[in-house]
Amino acid sequence: MFTASLLTTYYGLGVWDGLAATALGTVAAAAILGLLSNTGPRTGLPQIIYTRRIFGMRGSYIGAALTLFLAIGWFAVDCVIAAQAGAQLLGGTNPSITFALVVLVAAISVAVAIFGHQTIKVLETYGAIAFAAVLAILFVFLAPQFHWNQGPKVSGSNYPGAFVLGFMTCFALVASWYPFASDYSRYLPASSSTRSVTLWPVVGVTLPMLFLGLFGLMLPTIDAGLAADKGVLAVISAHAPGWVAVPFFVFVVAGEIWANYLDVYTAGLVALAMGIKVQRWQAALGCGLLGTALAAYAVLVSDFHVAYEDFLILTYLWAPAWAAVVLLSFFIFEARPQPALALAAWSLGTAASLLFVNYDNLFSNLGAGRAFFNHSLIAGLHGADLSGIVSAAVAAAIYLGIRRVRPR
Repeated sequence: MFTASLLTTYYGLGVWDGLAATALGTVAAAAILGLLSNTGPRTGLPQIIYTRRIFGMRGSYIGAALTLFLAIGWFAVDCVIAAQAGAQLLGGTNPSITFALVVLVAAISVAVAIFGHQTIKVLETYGAIAFAAVLAILFVFLAPQFHWNQGPKVSGSNYPGAFVLGFMTCFALVASWYPFASDYSRYLPASSSTRSVTLWPVVGVTLPMLFLGLFGLMLPTIDAGLAADKGVLAVISAHAPGWVAVPFFVFVVAGEIWANYLDVYTAGLVALAMGIKVQRWQAALGCGLLGTALAAYAVLVSDFHVAYEDFLILTYLWAPAWAAVVLLSFFIFEARPQPALALAAWSLGTAASLLFVNYDNLFSNLGAGRAFFNHSLIAGLHGADLSGIVSAAVAAAIYLGIRRVRPR
């Protein structure tokens, strides 16, 4: 079985096959994200509010509650990443220091979400370009130290399982944004072409994932022991000149605070979709407190890499099936909603996915020695976790099949 402890070598894959798994998983998931984005220009509605047409008012509350969990979860992830970057600036990775920085980053994120809208506009306009420039310079300085041809550490029948895990991790990362797809595309003109609305999210997601994925795969090749013990950010601190490493870490901290603004925005939208009337400061404070609690667990109780991977896996248990039903409804059956059938297809797709979850990998932080009910199946697949693909396929087959046979 492959556990999250292998994340520094991406489940034992090498550089180029790891990049291939990253690319394929990203493109596959980004294509669905791009298609979902088309609901925005045509309806002018945020994604979760649009799904009232598909799952019904009360049925949409289920997706809204899960999306609220996603927003809070991403707030926690962003806080931990920012805190880890801040810890590198301070020259240490002590959990207590990291936790203190988590609290500080969360507090600043909440304040920015309430009072700092103009700050976010500046970061969106100039921050991404500046960060890309700093990242490119850092990459150039570290490139001579990379071992470009490092091969995989798994072989034989275990190799396909490792590759699928690499594919599905990136698929899950992008899939976790499915419920947010039209939150921003809704501002595009209604006349926007389907091809453009679909293509640009694919490009916008894939290009940075490829570059950052390559960077992440390369960093452990410099110092695998340090990367496994302290994380890849520690490799940058140890092997990059300070004049470029320091701005990099500063941008990481600022970028995660920027990302938290979007998490708070989504949390507010979802709360409204559930009929909970909240003001911006209430959404920011609630998201901040719950996100900080999750971040504290990831830093003080669990291993962050394990907690992060668990978060992604829990996401793609339901999001791909949900997306399959939404896409079929939007592109084929929009004028003839059947909420009960839509909910049933989504539920059955999610239930089917539970058979294919690599629980050994999901709960690796609880220790070895457990045999889950599907152990034989996962062992036969050599550790591959196909739950996300299975959930989408089953949900689509049920929804499309019944609607074709019984239109009403």
